[in-house]
Amino acid sequence: MGRYHVKFKCCQCGHCCTDVVCLPTPWDVLRIAMNTGVDPERFLEFLTPEEITGVDKNDPTWLFVGDEQYMMALRRDETTGCFFLDQRTKGCTIYEHRPLLCRLYPFKLLETRGEIFKGFSLHSDVGCPRHQDDIFNTDALYALYLDDKMHQDDYGELVEAFNKNKDTNQRPEDFLQLFVEIERSSK
Repeated sequence: MGRYHVKFKCCQCGHCCTDVVCLPTPWDVLRIAMNTGVDPERFLEFLTPEEITGVDKNDPTWLFVGDEQYMMALRRDETTGCFFLDQRTKGCTIYEHRPLLCRLYPFKLLETRGEIFKGFSLHSDVGCPRHQDDIFNTDALYALYLDDKMHQDDYGELVEAFNKNKDTNQRPEDFLQLFVEIERSSK
């Protein structure tokens, strides 16, 4: 664990882009859509608790549709990985605009019960080789943490507004309408 650094060196194995489910925030979705021009309905999917491990069923970002729970995630294919992974180069096609969780992975934020920052560690179940023969300075991670903290209240309010709607025809994809204006040309 480190407040200022963590022992880690990325070996560029691609584990994070092929095996990890990324849960973007609405802010991430807007940033990606604005900078790529890709309709969020193309790059997002909504997963159930059975499709995601490691997310508490009481997490405040679960969307409720009828009796089902859904979490917004970057679309990925089990064999080819993330929607934005270039299959030829194995690089991220939105690297400069990638979601916060992609920027933080494989680091885990550590806070006190009062949500006071303690430091960072590596996730215990990181599937990559995670070389620990280098020192990773966490200053940039801390800046991301602070930026994300600003957006979390907004995210919670959007989820709360969505979950209050008891329309029986509501779909998890309707969550996007709360923060994304999607223009579609009629063909």
